Amino acid sequence: MSSKKSRQAKIVPKRTKLIQKLAYILRPFVVYMLVKTFAMLFLAIAIPALPITGISEWVEQNSNPLSAAVNGAASMIAVCFLLKDFLIETDTSGEIDIDRGTLSQLVHFFKNGFLGYEKQKKKKKKGKKAGGMLLCIILGISASFVLNLLIELVTELIQRQGTLGSEKYEVVETIQYSVPIWLGILLYGVVSPLVEEMVFRGVVYNRIKRFYNVPKAVVCSALLFGMFHGNLPQFLYGTVMGIIIALCYEHLNCFAAPVLVHMSANIFVFLLSSLTV
Repeated sequence: MSSKKSRQAKIVPKRTKLIQKLAYILRPFVVYMLVKTFAMLFLAIAIPALPITGISEWVEQNSNPLSAAVNGAASMIAVCFLLKDFLIETDTSGEIDIDRGTLSQLVHFFKNGFLGYEKQKKKKKKGKKAGGMLLCIILGISASFVLNLLIELVTELIQRQGTLGSEKYEVVETIQYSVPIWLGILLYGVVSPLVEEMVFRGVVYNRIKRFYNVPKAVVCSALLFGMFHGNLPQFLYGTVMGIIIALCYEHLNCFAAPVLVHMSANIFVFLLSSLTV
C-alpha cells in the first residue's frame, strides 16, 4: 500500500491567487540570481587563492577582464539550475521524453527544437523560417543601433544631473570593454544572450503566458529584463529590447528567434564600441 502511494503523481493545486502566480513565475529568476551571486563570490575568492606563483598580482592587473569572465562563468553555472524548467516551458514537439536525462533532453532540444522542430513540419515552411531568422538578425542590429544612440543621450543627461546610477553604468561599461575582442564576442555575443534568453524568454515569459495574455507577458518579462541590468540607461535599453525580443519569439514561435535578435544586437554593439574607442 505504501509503495503504491509513493508512486502516485504529485497533485499541485491550481494557482488562482496573485501571490501563487508571482511565486511560480519569479521562482526561477530568484534561483538564478542567488546561484549566480554565490558562484561569483566563490570564484572571486577561489581564483586568487589558487596555488600559482604570482596569481594575486595577475588578478589585480587583470581585474576588469577577469570580472567579465567570472560573470560569464557564474551565469552558465546558474542557468544549469533552470534547465528542467526551460525544457518544459519551451518544448514545442508535443511531448517530453521523461526517460531521457536533462542533459540529453537539452541536446535534443537544440538539435531538433531550436528552430521549432522543423523536421516535423512541411519543407515549404523552411524558407519562410529562414527568412524570419534573417529578419531577427537585421532587427537586432537595427534596434541596438537606434537604442544605443538614445541611451547615449540619456547617459549624458544623467551625468549632467548627477542622477543615481550613472557611476554604476560607467563601471559596467568599463568592465565590458576591457576584454579582448574574441573574449567579448564569446561572453557578450554567445554566453550572455543564450543564458539570458533561457531565463527571461524561455522560462519567465512562457510562465507569465500561462496566466495572462501575450501583451502583459511581453511587457512584464521586458521590465524584469530591464531591471536585471541594474542601472537606468541599461534598464531603458533592456526593457525596450526585451519587448522587441519577446515579440519576435511570439511571432516565429521558436527559441532561435529571441537568441538571434539578442546575439546580433550584443555583437554589433560590442564590436562598434570596441572599434571606435
